[in-house]
Amino acid sequence: MLTLIRQELYKQLHGKFYIGWGIVILAITLFSGYSYQRINTDGVNSVSRIFYNGNSMAMIAMIIFASSILTVDFSQNTVKYLFARQFSRGKILISKLITIAVMYVYLTIVNFVTTEISNVIFNKNGAWNFTDVFTKIEATSFYLFLLLSMVLLISNIFKSNAVAIAIGIVFVYVSQTINSIISLFTENHSWIKFNPLNFLNVNSEVMYGESMFKQVTNLSLIQIEVGAIIWGIIFLLITYVVYNRRNV
Repeated sequence: MLTLIRQELYKQLHGKFYIGWGIVILAITLFSGYSYQRINTDGVNSVSRIFYNGNSMAMIAMIIFASSILTVDFSQNTVKYLFARQFSRGKILISKLITIAVMYVYLTIVNFVTTEISNVIFNKNGAWNFTDVFTKIEATSFYLFLLLSMVLLISNIFKSNAVAIAIGIVFVYVSQTINSIISLFTENHSWIKFNPLNFLNVNSEVMYGESMFKQVTNLSLIQIEVGAIIWGIIFLLITYVVYNRRNV
């Protein structure tokens, strides 16, 4: 297992993903800092806003990263090397999940650093609201656990990272709209609220509170967090079944 994890991290170090997206997040946070010093922020903590924007870009990066981590081995035929060394497909999948988690932690740290750089340059080293920041990290973590498990499954079924990227990004921007429509049917069919798309609202409900979003999701904060984890695990198990049956 450690050998597989080292191999995955080695591939990422040479793939330059971490450098490219680090630069993108730096650019976004710097632009955000420059913009917020010139406009009225309506009493909202500017540092938090800068961090939120960097975090949004990190989410896009994670969708792109997760969508290709399984398909790239098949497209480059490196999967034959892995199977030749008699690694089980389960261990290969777990090593890739660990790599995804490591990359998420890395991008979060990059966002902290670049936000502080932007804060010092443009915001006169303003005070951090760590309650807001860590709530955002909590919300994003639940959200990405569910969304990326869906992205992994989609990329594995369609054998295309492009399809997974497109669907993942669409979910980021229109999931709330979709669920606003779905919520109209929950009055007569309460079971509809347990569909996985509804649990993608976990990001908003954690961030803005149960009182505001329960009317959309019809789920309490605990229910939507636990549900996001359960659905994420279900999608990962299905991903394993599909991955285990794929032909080389």
